[in-house]
Formats: sequence, C-alpha cells, structure tokens
Amino acid sequence: MPRETHSRQRQTRERIAQLAARLIAEDGIDDWGLAKKKAARTLGLAEAHCLPTNVELEAALLEHQRIFDEDGQREVLHWLRSQALDLIDLFQRFDPHLAGPVLSGAIGKYPTIHLHLFTDDEKAIELFLLKEAVPYDPSQRRVFISGVASIVPCFELNVEGTDVHLLQFSGGHRHQPVRLTAEGRPMARAGRASLAAKLDETAAPEPLHDWR
Repeated sequence: MPRETHSRQRQTRERIAQLAARLIAEDGIDDWGLAKKKAARTLGLAEAHCLPTNVELEAALLEHQRIFDEDGQREVLHWLRSQALDLIDLFQRFDPHLAGPVLSGAIGKYPTIHLHLFTDDEKAIELFLLKEAVPYDPSQRRVFISGVASIVPCFELNVEGTDVHLLQFSGGHRHQPVRLTAEGRPMARAGRASLAAKLDETAAPEPLHDWR
C-alpha cells in the first residue's frame, strides 16, 4: 500500500474515532460499533474500509475526556470503581474480576459496570441472586473464548442507578483470553487487589498544606 494512501486512511480513522468518542461521551451512545458507523455517516465517509479499531476509539475517548472533562470524569470513574469494588466483595465466592470501560477508564455518558464471574455450577449465580433478593434480568452475550465463539449467561442489574452486567464463565475460562469480537484484543481483567490500587488513580488530589 502506498505510504500516502496509508496516511490518508489513518487520518480518516482518527476523524471517525474523534467524532465517535464525542457521541459516546456526550450523546450517551454505548454501542461502540454503532458510534463508529454513525460518525462515519455524519462525516460522509464510506464506513466499510475506514472504521477505527476499538483500541483507536478507546484512545480517542480517553483523550476527549482529558481535554473536556478531566475532573468530572475522574470523579465519576472513582465512584464507579468504588461501586465495582463493593460488588466484587458481594460476589467474592465467584472469583469476580472487573472488565470493560470502568476498568480502562474509557467510560461514556451512561457507563455500565462489567464483572466476569467464574463457576462450574451453571445455576450458582442465579441462585445466589435469588437468595440475596437482588433483582436481575437474565440475558446472554456472545464472546470469543480462546478464539472460539461462545454464548455465556449474563445477569443485568441496576445498582444505585448504574447498570451492572455479570457475565458467567466456567472456572476453566479464568485464564483463557476473552474477546468481544474475533479480531479484537483480549479483555483486560482486574481482581480486587488490582482494582483497589486503581482507585488511587482517580482519588481527588490532597490539598497542598500551607506551612506559612
């Protein structure tokens, strides 16, 4: 591919990613694929050959937050991670790990907390939710586990106005890479210790002492 053509495609993907990031951050579109396609159409660009990757969109979203709302985003992210930590404590018997935007920091206007839970008992999580009287809606998600398309159970909750999705995996999937798409990168996961450390990243800075 000629260098000029490659450069134009990269610039096109950047334009789409920047607009898609604004749609996610300001308009509340939570489907990244939809945001990318809508951005391409808005810019009058053919979407098939120039859509940015999720990695490029995540970078654009983090940059948008840094420029336009760093303090507000930090406060919201800290609250979401605190909520996720409480949920990890609640579901500790299922080896819970945080994944998705709340972990990466690339949150939109209406963020969802994604937890991966692990158990070899297919009914264990549902029975636990019923025992704890936690309202939920059952659904399913399509993911790729070690490159193989799989349908996994999902339990949709709402905690203090925030949507929470619990994805159920078998214990054997704990150390296998999980992707949202066949070509995507493996999803990062954080257990309790890693998440607790991340809370320090979004904590409000302490005021400087006046020693006068």
